[in-house]
Amino acid sequence: MTESLSNVARRKTEELILQGGLAVGTKITERDLAERLGMSRAPVREAIRELISVGLLEQISARQIVVRRLELSEIREIFEIREMLEARAASLASIRVSNEQYNALEELHLKMLKAAAVSPSDYFELNITFHSMIHEIANAPRLATLIDHVMRESLLFRSRGLVDEANIRSSIEEHEQILKAIRLHDAELASLLMGRHIKGGFRRLELI
Repeated sequence: MTESLSNVARRKTEELILQGGLAVGTKITERDLAERLGMSRAPVREAIRELISVGLLEQISARQIVVRRLELSEIREIFEIREMLEARAASLASIRVSNEQYNALEELHLKMLKAAAVSPSDYFELNITFHSMIHEIANAPRLATLIDHVMRESLLFRSRGLVDEANIRSSIEEHEQILKAIRLHDAELASLLMGRHIKGGFRRLELI
């Protein structure tokens, strides 16, 4: 299925926010964003509406839209929600994972190990994929939709926690423990470890 132009505009804008091309507080106009993306204004207009709805952009007034700035209390709440939802996803994934799916997850983890030594930004991208793969293995579409919504909002700050070498190392170690629990089909342990992993992500963010 061909991706709609509004989805392309949304995805490209999310990437700009994630990569720092659109910093927190940056004023967004339909015309300027369309020029930057090399697209017409109609799909960009729809993308802006969607990004406001998920909390990445904020409409200050009728004429002013900015990249949203999150307060620490909001970030904490997002992590608390992620902790509950992703712990459940890990639990389901450990029960439902096939050998083929586990092998793919382990292969991705090996790619992350290589990326960690070379490029924190590449590691961050693969980290998103790692979590998304667990959500897919869980095979719970409504749960995945809820997690996706929360994770989109957290694009505003998530990369900040994985720029430090020690933080990346901690993330890798936690992923290895989660992988082991999934391989053993231990739902309770997978849930516990994923919850700790998300909570640890917030602690790492607080230290920056």
